[in-house]
Amino acid sequence: MRTKNPWFFKLITTYLPILYVVVLALSFLFFMTLSDLSNKQTVKSNEAFTKYVTQRLDSLLENIDQITITEINSDKELQNYMFQKYDDASPYLLNSAISNRFSKIKMSFPMIHSIYFYRISDQSILSLESMHTLDRFPDRDFITKEIEKPFSSYWTDKRPYKEFETQASAVPVLSLVKKLPMFTNPYGMLVINIDINAFQALLQDMSKQTVSYVKLFDKQENLLASSNEAGGRDLYSLRSSVSNLEIRSGLKDGYEYGLLSELYSNWIIAGMILVLLATIGTIYLSKRYARPIDASVNRISDFFSKQQIDNTSRELLHFVDSAVDQIIDYANRYQSQSDTNLLYRKKHFFHELLDGDREIDKVEYREEMKSFGLQTDGVDFAVILVEIDRMSDFSHNYSYRDQYLLKFVITNVWDELAAEQDLKVWSEWMSAETLGVMFSSENRFEEAQSAQMIAIGEQLRAWVETNLKFTVTIGVGTMLEQLSGIRKSFQQAKEALQLKTSIGNNRVIVYKETVRQTEAELFDLLELTRSITQLYKSGNEDWRKQFEYFFTVLGKGGHTSKEIINLINYMCFTFTKELSDFPAEYVEMWKQTALGPMTEALQIYETAEEIKQTYFAVLIQVEENWKGIRESRNNRHLIYQVRQYIEQNYANSDMSLQLLSEQFGMNKSYVSRIFKDEFGENFVDYLAGIRIQHAKQMLEDTQLPIQDIAVQIGYVHYFTFIRAFKKLIGISPSDYRKK
Repeated sequence: MRTKNPWFFKLITTYLPILYVVVLALSFLFFMTLSDLSNKQTVKSNEAFTKYVTQRLDSLLENIDQITITEINSDKELQNYMFQKYDDASPYLLNSAISNRFSKIKMSFPMIHSIYFYRISDQSILSLESMHTLDRFPDRDFITKEIEKPFSSYWTDKRPYKEFETQASAVPVLSLVKKLPMFTNPYGMLVINIDINAFQALLQDMSKQTVSYVKLFDKQENLLASSNEAGGRDLYSLRSSVSNLEIRSGLKDGYEYGLLSELYSNWIIAGMILVLLATIGTIYLSKRYARPIDASVNRISDFFSKQQIDNTSRELLHFVDSAVDQIIDYANRYQSQSDTNLLYRKKHFFHELLDGDREIDKVEYREEMKSFGLQTDGVDFAVILVEIDRMSDFSHNYSYRDQYLLKFVITNVWDELAAEQDLKVWSEWMSAETLGVMFSSENRFEEAQSAQMIAIGEQLRAWVETNLKFTVTIGVGTMLEQLSGIRKSFQQAKEALQLKTSIGNNRVIVYKETVRQTEAELFDLLELTRSITQLYKSGNEDWRKQFEYFFTVLGKGGHTSKEIINLINYMCFTFTKELSDFPAEYVEMWKQTALGPMTEALQIYETAEEIKQTYFAVLIQVEENWKGIRESRNNRHLIYQVRQYIEQNYANSDMSLQLLSEQFGMNKSYVSRIFKDEFGENFVDYLAGIRIQHAKQMLEDTQLPIQDIAVQIGYVHYFTFIRAFKKLIGISPSDYRKK
């Protein structure tokens, strides 16, 4: 029996109620979602703007700092002024040249308000405009306080500054303080003042085209500058790593949720119209699409009634089979795309775990690990980093495809070695040269498992060295509890890798077996560097033993790559500075023969041992060249007899140029001149250096009173000895003995 429009009525009575419920639900969700998105977008926008402002300020301040360092290192005039080495030049011309150099720096950075240099030796101040003495300089309280601080370079908080007492008011400034020379007792202090009002103009310019306001505070919560727009609560704040200034931002008044309010006023009318249109459309489409269905059903019913057989199953099964085939095809495509996305998600989650970019709780950790098909439960964790040695050579020797294949091989070998020991690992390449490996255990780690990890690392290192044409260095972090221990273990593994510069590459470096050096030990190395330079300068071959000992200490570990580079840079700087007193031909030979290879060695070599070989070869070459120059001079034999006589009779309190002239039958001024030409320093400094070297040895090896030591090395007056020792070594004899 036929029914009149059965599908039409079924569709109408089924879908219209659903439509109304869905519309109401979507309306509610729309407002909730829009509100939530508006909040999140507001916070993200302010966060991005704050980071931009911070980066801009950091960039400006870092540029000022870097330009200052460059000027200091390249400006011989500033060095001469600081050490009062005028070399027969007019002090006024030298002061004018330095003031001009300060003016050029100020012209490069309009934010700079003023620059001055305080010389400790005579308590004088040289500024852009004039010379001052400390007792008459308005900024003297600031100088007196800052010169006592142990830091050599830093930014201050907001402070008032006046260069002349006659100025009506002080200018608010932010100051960059640099004590020179760095890493030693200062001889002077360079102060660069940044005008706070310049920050005000900069912030107003950056926030002009945005909906955000921005404020700048110093460490004491003092407001330095702002964009001047009124706003509500602060949404985001960030502290600068360069100047320690804090930047806060939020929305200007009148911008917050403006779009949401505008949409809300018209939403009810638009919603009612949409519901009406949806109702009409549903009725129309239901009637349209129900008509052929009803017609087909009626035809099938008429056919079955006439044939009196059930012949519909074959047609229905064919339709269902065709539909299932299409669904399977779509499902396979979706699965392939899902697997690709899973690999990226897995790598990203691995980075989040190790870098600690966001907090991950246990529930999220288990769900993510389960989706990746990895072990979900873990009590203790440890991280190992595998780093390819000499990455520049690796990139040069292999194409991108070959690099990918070799790194794939390293990953597979690692996973197989771990599987043989029944250890659960997760490994991902974190950068072009570094493979990160995370170990996890369902139980507490035991020493045996720790030994297994180290053994696997050693096996991988040996396998790569034997089967591939490059090597790897492996850093092993300690085993720590909870998810928070993953990041700490990762940082430890990174610190272990930093030590490969000192102890060498192609090895396994275990963090818990490393020993970091103290500041006192670093100071000893700085002192040893100065001693090497002095011995080399005087032609004493003992510099070789101390040079070997210096790099032996570095090779024992405990120094990061950055510390080693800084120490070797300081050695190069000390050599160049000390040898600058030599005759021009000696200095020129040093610049041509030594500086280039020394600088290049720091850039191309990874280990201290490689750097040592280059430096030693260069120093030997320069020494041989200097010997050739000295041997060509007629007075070489005589002056070396003079030096030998001084070294044998240094303890004679009457030792002087007059005594030498009488002993060798030469004019006193002639002895002084040829001594300076041959050894690069005058007789008084040379004699003081020999005496102080013997004094250091006696302070270390004996318990004699300091007064007795002074007499034994040729000083009649105790205070003269104290002053000479402190000038050369940087500390008093009593402090040296304690250290």
